[in-house]
Amino acid sequence: MKVYCLSGLGADASVFDMLTIQHPKVCVQWIASYKWESMNAYAKRLCDQVDTSEPFVLLGVSFGGMLAIEMNKYIQPEKTILVTSLARRSELPLWIRLIAQTRINKLVPTFMFGSNPQWLIWYFRIKSELGKKMVTAIAKKSDRLFTKLSIDKVLTWDNEWLPAQLVRIQATKDWLLPAPKGVEAIDVNGAGHFAIVENTQQISVIVDEILSK
Repeated sequence: MKVYCLSGLGADASVFDMLTIQHPKVCVQWIASYKWESMNAYAKRLCDQVDTSEPFVLLGVSFGGMLAIEMNKYIQPEKTILVTSLARRSELPLWIRLIAQTRINKLVPTFMFGSNPQWLIWYFRIKSELGKKMVTAIAKKSDRLFTKLSIDKVLTWDNEWLPAQLVRIQATKDWLLPAPKGVEAIDVNGAGHFAIVENTQQISVIVDEILSK
C-alpha cells in the first residue's frame, strides 16, 4: 500500500527523505497555483497524482495536511495521517484567524515572502544540524509567489468537515500550529513544527504502527 506524502508550505519532498516506513512512499509534487484558486480546488488537482486503483494512504505535514483533508472530498484513502497539521479552520490559532479577518497579508509585496532561514530556525525551534541545513536549503529555493498564494489559501480555508480514518501526530512544542484542545492525537513530546525531520525516527515508528492496524 502506497503512502502519498504532502510536504509543508515552502518545503519539498526532501523533508521525507529520512522517513523510513515499511510501505512505499510517493511524494506528491507541487503544481502551479493560481490566485483565484481555493484550497479545495488546488487539492482536487493534486488528486491526479494518486493511483486510486489500489489502496493508499495520505500523509500530510503542516499545509500538506490541510490539503490532504481536502483531497478526501474527491478520493478515499484507507487512512489520512496529519503530522504537525490541522484539520479544520476553527483549529487555526487565533493569530492566523486575525490575519485572515484583517487581510493584512494582501499588503505585503511578493518579494517579502522569501523566508529568512535564521528566523525559521529560531521560530521552529530547530536544534539538529540536519534540520538547520535542510531549512536553509528549502528557504533559498522556495518559490515566493507560490508561498504567498498558498498562505492566502490557508487564510481563506473554510473546512469544518473531518474525514473517516483520520489520525493526527502532533508536536507538543509546535508554536506555529499547536494541537487544538480536546482533539485526540499522538504526541511527539518536546518536538517542534519541524518534527518530520527533527524527530523522523520516532514519527517513522508511529506511522508504521498506524498502518499496521
